[in-house]
Amino acid sequence: MSNPETYTIGWICAITTEFVAARSFFDKEHEALENTASCDNNNYTLGRIGKHNVVMAIMPKEEVGTTTAATVARDMLRTFPNIRFGLMVGIGGGAPTAEHDIRLGDVVVNTRGVFQYDYDKEIQGRTFQTRGSLNKPPQLLLTAISALGAEYELKGHELNKRIETVLQQYPRLRKKYSRPSSDTDRFYESNIIHPDQLGECLDLCGSGFQSLGDRGQRDEEEDDPAIHYGLIASGNRVMKNAVTRDSMAAEKNVLCFEMEAAGLANHFPCVMIRGICDYSDSHKNDKWQGFASMIGAAYATDLLSKIPPSKVESEKPIREVLSSIESTATFTRDTVISMASGHRNDKILSWLSPPDHSSNANQARGYRHPGTGTWFLNSRTFQDWKSGDKHTTLAFFFDFSDSRKQTLEDLLRSLAAQLYYTGKEATEKLDDLFASHGSGQQPDTKALQGCIDAMIEARGDASIIIDALDECTEWQKVLQWLERSTSSRARILITGRPEQELKTGLFRLFGKQNCISLDKKAIDADIWSYVDAELEKRPSFVDMNLSPDVLDLMRDKIGNGADGMFRWASCQLDVLASCLSPRGVKTALESLPHNLDETYYRMIERIPIENKASAIRLLQFLVHTKRPLELKEAVEVIATQIDLEPPCFSTDSRLFKPHDVLRYCPGLIVITENREWSGTVEELHLAHFSVKEYLLQQADFNQRNASIAITRTCLAYLRDIDGTWFSLERLFPMAQYAAKHWTEYAILAQDIEDTTSSIIEFLRDETKFRRWTYLYQDIGNLFRSESFSGRGSRLYYACLCNLRAVARRLIAEGDNINAQSGDCGTALLAAISRNNLEVVQMLLENGANVNVQGGPYTHPLIAASAQSNTEILQLLLSKGVDVEALDEQHGNALQVASGGGNVKAVQYLLENEADINTCSGLRSQSALNAAAEYGDPEVVRLLLKHGANIHSTDDLGRTALHNACSGNNSLETVRLLLENGADVNAQCDKLGSALHIASSSGNLETIQLLLDNGADINMPYGNDGSALHAALIPGDLEVVQLLLDKGADPNMLHPIFGTPLHYALATGSPASIQLLKNKGAYDKEGEEGLFAERLRHMAFYRE
Repeated sequence: MSNPETYTIGWICAITTEFVAARSFFDKEHEALENTASCDNNNYTLGRIGKHNVVMAIMPKEEVGTTTAATVARDMLRTFPNIRFGLMVGIGGGAPTAEHDIRLGDVVVNTRGVFQYDYDKEIQGRTFQTRGSLNKPPQLLLTAISALGAEYELKGHELNKRIETVLQQYPRLRKKYSRPSSDTDRFYESNIIHPDQLGECLDLCGSGFQSLGDRGQRDEEEDDPAIHYGLIASGNRVMKNAVTRDSMAAEKNVLCFEMEAAGLANHFPCVMIRGICDYSDSHKNDKWQGFASMIGAAYATDLLSKIPPSKVESEKPIREVLSSIESTATFTRDTVISMASGHRNDKILSWLSPPDHSSNANQARGYRHPGTGTWFLNSRTFQDWKSGDKHTTLAFFFDFSDSRKQTLEDLLRSLAAQLYYTGKEATEKLDDLFASHGSGQQPDTKALQGCIDAMIEARGDASIIIDALDECTEWQKVLQWLERSTSSRARILITGRPEQELKTGLFRLFGKQNCISLDKKAIDADIWSYVDAELEKRPSFVDMNLSPDVLDLMRDKIGNGADGMFRWASCQLDVLASCLSPRGVKTALESLPHNLDETYYRMIERIPIENKASAIRLLQFLVHTKRPLELKEAVEVIATQIDLEPPCFSTDSRLFKPHDVLRYCPGLIVITENREWSGTVEELHLAHFSVKEYLLQQADFNQRNASIAITRTCLAYLRDIDGTWFSLERLFPMAQYAAKHWTEYAILAQDIEDTTSSIIEFLRDETKFRRWTYLYQDIGNLFRSESFSGRGSRLYYACLCNLRAVARRLIAEGDNINAQSGDCGTALLAAISRNNLEVVQMLLENGANVNVQGGPYTHPLIAASAQSNTEILQLLLSKGVDVEALDEQHGNALQVASGGGNVKAVQYLLENEADINTCSGLRSQSALNAAAEYGDPEVVRLLLKHGANIHSTDDLGRTALHNACSGNNSLETVRLLLENGADVNAQCDKLGSALHIASSSGNLETIQLLLDNGADINMPYGNDGSALHAALIPGDLEVVQLLLDKGADPNMLHPIFGTPLHYALATGSPASIQLLKNKGAYDKEGEEGLFAERLRHMAFYRE
């Protein structure tokens, strides 16, 4: 009988083909174990490979993916306590690139770790989300991989011979596991998609050079199959999308896609070895799976031969790495919770989309001259402000040059994101806000304000530093929020220029005694210190070898002339640093500008004439851009000439060195680094707010003139770029920016006849129009295709983009106003989707059908209701629109308006005799049910006043009260429904009563209100048993305590999952267990194991 303690290596396979291949490489098979650990559900094959004792396990049939892999690994550790590391060996889909010539039958070994992603759908045309990176293999394995790789490079591998030896030993395997003919290795171009029908790729997809990628034969000196080392991507569904494959290969350098590795990498030290059986596209087939499994197993056995058993023994057992037997027993749960938590964090931050505050902080630190500002930092006022216990410090920098950092909402999103990582208590508050906004619905400002107040209160303290409030476009709202904020735990420090209105607001909020004006004498002293340091240390001044008299003159002129303006002093030093002689320095000092406006005028005048036009245009972009220009985009602006006829872009005009863009506008622009999820991005900004203020006073930089120049630049760029559909954005860095933003500037420039004509000419060119719409259709969507079905007509895009003058011209030239076109359906529906009121009015005046069908909302009135645009709604109603029009998914306009909390829209529709009790849409719910779920009491009150049926149910039996407790959880809405006769104990098929729902969502006030209105606390219903059962799933101790105090039965038995105590045992909450036992909960003999194991299994899959 085999001894489980003698096995040190765990080998996991996902499917039978992989397991058969792996097992065939045993040098000797051992007897099976008579017994395994009580909670171990795996089936094992034991044996020796070389000098190592190896245990192999296969996943349950029809169950693959990251969580299943984690389960198998967890159970393996229960029975085999001395396993040091694992091998995950099997098949994968390759991601060939020009750098990595990956072919069928090759091997990919993960040496850089595992990149985790997730799908909404697995087929081409859907989106995916990245979840992050997981651990690399252990050092012992990486060293062995390097040694084996060196041997292969020197001598070549003999993997084919090893496979042939196995096939001779097991002849039954030859048919399925031999290497297929090279003719079946077909790598199709990314835009060739396998039709949705059965049949061979050779017949359906072609075999000519237009379909297949161009790859020659491998040389005799090359290994075939080849071994590739790098990053593997892992997800829960099969990758079948060539466009996504190529994008991830380009962005992340992914070599291979598979489905199990992410379940192991962070908790089960192992290496992933994948034989390539397909190309991760729609042309998947099973022909290469057998050989791919064989080649992966052959490489794995070679790898083990490079690891001495003594080295393996010296490694700690994985169980010890996981700290204790107890941590191993909860391995799966920890793995899944960790993965789910990381995924949740990614999802929440993606949903929140906070601007990066660190780039401004880093820039400020870089500019600061040592020693400056100490007069403030050492002041009694600041020291008193920061004294006391250590606080969590939050910071936000309003930024005139970045539209992502200019509003109250930008501030709130950033603060929420920073607080999210300060501790569990604060994290839970944002988690709750996210959970209450189903389907990615964005939180409004009020919800964010309340959440941040709650996070600060939960955290216990916070210091909030807000810089440059004067650069906020809605600073009054910021002060209103701070005034209304319920949190008394936050310390606030705000900086801003002393504009009178802003000063008045700050005085009123904080008191004049708490507002400090900058000490001009201290700042002048700081400027003198800065000037001294620059003259002594800046290389250009050191190289001048100036006399003491000239240096003193420079100090005196700049130090005394700055008048408290660091920016002025900095600009004059830049000018002096460019002087070529002592006389030049003296001449410059004799004619220093008196203020910043004069300084900037001179700086622009000094731009060489050959650069002036490009410099002005670049500054126009920076003054009016919706977001900062990336450095590589700024290079493209310079390379686009709009003064020529026709305007043109040429790669020959690109700068040799991107940083030379600074030479076009010296002193006026700066390059900064901004941290994004994909890495650090270099951006171009105006050097100071005062630069923008000066430029906006000049005619070239008013909104209209700048918009004309930017529109012409973007159109010229889009006209002249060329390449394959999938290379455009890589070869032309401004392609996305130009495609997305030219229409925003064209709106302001379209009253110029020449601009309108240029746009019409651009749209009428079929090649250029198709190229633009390809880029525009969904910026950032990796699943775009050249022939995507959602492409609209020229009129459609003109209306979508609010180009009223262009749309009028197109209609006059004969474009069909009612043509079915684009994702929205028609030109009218496109205009409604973007709230383009004037375009909607123009279309209706020109004969657009007010009841036209199409798009995601089917009907104009429903689309307008979804956009909450009451002006468009009124316009449509005045044109005789069908008020009862239905959409199969969303219902009618009244339901949509009610579900969006739009009181005015609901009022208008009711005044136009909309049926208040129609139940329709996917969920067959009424307007009142939709309003209750949204949680707006005003809309609910209005509907009840007009006779809405309070007992109406949807397709699952949910009433408005159910929805009010499960949606945004508005206490006032719940109270309003109860006051108007809602049945507090009404049950729906899957969720039970309103009390069940409120208990599972953890809203204490709602639970109390329901109980006060007669809710049955021990009603046994819903998927989760009683309300107490439901409360134990999230484990909110306050809710559990309240329910117990109000009479919840701690021993109520759920037929499948047991008592509340079993729930608490399964979720691992000691505090919940104690609360239950304090109220008399007990564990019935013999049931704990059965119920708790079921619950752990259930919790595992829920996560």
